[in-house]
Amino acid sequence: MDNKMTLTANAAETMNMTAETMNMSNGTAKVASIIRSMAAPLARYYSSVLGTEVSTRQTLLLANAQAAFFMTAFPADCHLLLRLGCLAWLVSAVIKCRNSGIKAERL
Repeated sequence: MDNKMTLTANAAETMNMTAETMNMSNGTAKVASIIRSMAAPLARYYSSVLGTEVSTRQTLLLANAQAAFFMTAFPADCHLLLRLGCLAWLVSAVIKCRNSGIKAERL
């Protein structure tokens, strides 16, 4: 006994799937554009503080490390496992920043 299955698709259904895929990629491009426009002033700030040019990726890595630091250093009252998780996040974020090539002139 053969276990074969034939799938057929209507041309209109195929066109709808293609249109939906295009809409999703347009939406993703819009989100990426918004993130880039929001990260540009922050990149200029980090560049002025560090004294070197900072890319958008490096800006996002620095913002991630900054958020991890605040979540690690300033929790009011939370469980020890949550604190350890935040500490692991901080260590991971700092290592990623170091590996991305972020260098400060005077530090």
